[in-house]
Amino acid sequence: MPGPVSDSYDPEWGTSANGDNIRQALKEMHDVVSTVLEDQPPFYILDLIDMRLPKKYPATLNERQWRLLRFACERAMESIWNRSKECE
Repeated sequence: MPGPVSDSYDPEWGTSANGDNIRQALKEMHDVVSTVLEDQPPFYILDLIDMRLPKKYPATLNERQWRLLRFACERAMESIWNRSKECE
């Protein structure tokens, strides 16, 4: 019979070290986005949804950065979707 599963194991990406690597990559991407946005403070999300912000920020991202942003957006959508399902 196998032993207990370690607390540091995640069924999606394995060890906590892998989770740390993902968090670090997302933190680096957050820093890039913050720099592009000139370190302006974030807006409350429900206010931001209705804002018309015409200023464009030129930014060139590499494929890894685009994929990290997509991953973060997908996770945010999943989080909101799961919470809305919990309220039903």
